[in-house]
Amino acid sequence: MGNLLSNTSTEGRSSQQRSYDEILQCLYTSQYESHRDRVPEPVEGTCTWVTEHQKYKDWWEKESSGLLWLSADPGCGKSVTASFLVTYLKNQTNAIVCYFFFKDDSEGQRSATFALCAILHQLFSQRESLCRYAEEAFKCKGKRFTEEVDTLWGILVKAVAEGGCGDVICVVDALDECEERTLDPLIRHITHLPGPQTSHIPLKFLVTSRPYHKIEMRLSSPKTTIRLKGEDEVKALTADVTRVIDEGIEKLESYWERPGGLGYLRNLLESSADRTFLWVSLVLGILKDCVDPSREEFANIVTTTPRDLAELYTKILDKSTNPDKARRILNIVVAAARPLTLREMNVAFKIERRHNSIKDLEELPQGFEKTVKNLCGLFVRVIDSKIYLVHQTAREFLIKGSSPGHGNWQYTLCPGDSNFIMTDICISYLSLEQFASDPLVLGDTYRKKESLDSYLEKYTFLDYAARHWTYHFRDLKDQQMELFEFTRLICEAGSRRFLTWLQVYWFHVRPPYPCPEDWTHLMIASWLGQKTVVARLLEEGGDIHARAETHGTALNLAASREDEDITRILLQKNVKAYIYEKEYNILDVKRPPRLTRLVHN
Repeated sequence: MGNLLSNTSTEGRSSQQRSYDEILQCLYTSQYESHRDRVPEPVEGTCTWVTEHQKYKDWWEKESSGLLWLSADPGCGKSVTASFLVTYLKNQTNAIVCYFFFKDDSEGQRSATFALCAILHQLFSQRESLCRYAEEAFKCKGKRFTEEVDTLWGILVKAVAEGGCGDVICVVDALDECEERTLDPLIRHITHLPGPQTSHIPLKFLVTSRPYHKIEMRLSSPKTTIRLKGEDEVKALTADVTRVIDEGIEKLESYWERPGGLGYLRNLLESSADRTFLWVSLVLGILKDCVDPSREEFANIVTTTPRDLAELYTKILDKSTNPDKARRILNIVVAAARPLTLREMNVAFKIERRHNSIKDLEELPQGFEKTVKNLCGLFVRVIDSKIYLVHQTAREFLIKGSSPGHGNWQYTLCPGDSNFIMTDICISYLSLEQFASDPLVLGDTYRKKESLDSYLEKYTFLDYAARHWTYHFRDLKDQQMELFEFTRLICEAGSRRFLTWLQVYWFHVRPPYPCPEDWTHLMIASWLGQKTVVARLLEEGGDIHARAETHGTALNLAASREDEDITRILLQKNVKAYIYEKEYNILDVKRPPRLTRLVHN
């Protein structure tokens, strides 16, 4: 009897552990550690002014929950300061410190759901028993619970309030770079944290952002927010810039083997920096790359470098060895859903529609990083073999808005054109002959991930193209038909090309379920919400009533995705729906009221 009880208890713990493991895996929706690693290390002695500021002390000494908002102008070191504070708080307190760094150049850093998932992942990793507060949501919604701001916030507050984990501090950087759709509910929750119902919860937030009016309107209530205006801390920022300049000069002296010989640059740099760390780092980079390290040339560089960032960016890009190739790289960087690796960029940079084989594309040549630098200069950075723009202001400098730009580069990239280039690149890659002659075969083996990783290592750009071409194509809107004919090849029913990219895509969006092998072009277009493509395929006729064994017809798929427009189009063409090989009236199936209305109409 004792053994039976022991075994039952062990099985219960084992089942609970599996549940906790699954919850942690679901919450790991972004590589938040590497996102922080993008941020440069602070120079010794910098950023400490924040922790010595009375506003910071007021926030820290509050026994109740609280919000500290650190605002500062572009290029003034907010992200470096946020990273410093993560380390400082971990070293100086017994609190659990969690963090997230927003960036709008990466899909994994744009959404508040990713931020909350990262915070919960860090919290649960340090206090695994707190996973129990996510069990109900996980049981009811599966992985989908990670897509809801309100659900994630509720789990966080309840875990901290009831879990006995002690103080929890969340550092969230660049709130202004969070997408609008999830920013509003996140700010609403954060600002209500010090309210009468939640003030007793040992949960504090420290957020940074630019002093934008839209953020100020949402955060500025003195009842809920303590604001530290970095833009007003002239003395402290100037002192930090001086420290950065001093270290930069020391490194330059070491690089050029001139110890103590570049001190004359200090006053020149200080007089032009205007409390902007970004400007200083760019000028130091120009000095390092200079071919003539004479005193006269160095002094000339510092004194003639524009103080205005837009003019400085123009000057950097005007030195490109090939402006057309530089513009292609910049279009790719701006449009990419996530930062590309050097290997991925090499393929994306070179591929054209005329290419039929991987053999037409050279493997990553030695020195490709140097090629990128020669084309784009200090306007881009390579970190851990991934390519980034030097700063968020660089992205804003490039992207076309309502105002006219100056020079050859400012406001010259149209997001629609950049996205078209990226869509064309992805489709061209997926059309290559290798995916027909050497297709991906995963099957249902327990080594599926290992097989996939091995295949993706072989075909460098497949992971990006398979997972993202559909989103780029969706965003083409009125331009979709320009590339429609090229999508036929990669969406041909049963073809090896189609099944290769679909397996990669499916592995990431529907991992528990087997990838369909019997979908038609109409089915995948209906699943992906490609309304224009669906309409075109229906006009052409063909087997519009084709049925997949598991998923039914195109109408089944559109209805399951709750896509009103495509469901309406398919109904107008009398496309049928089936369940278990039996035709049924879609009106008889339980569905959201909106879908019922559109069917009746």
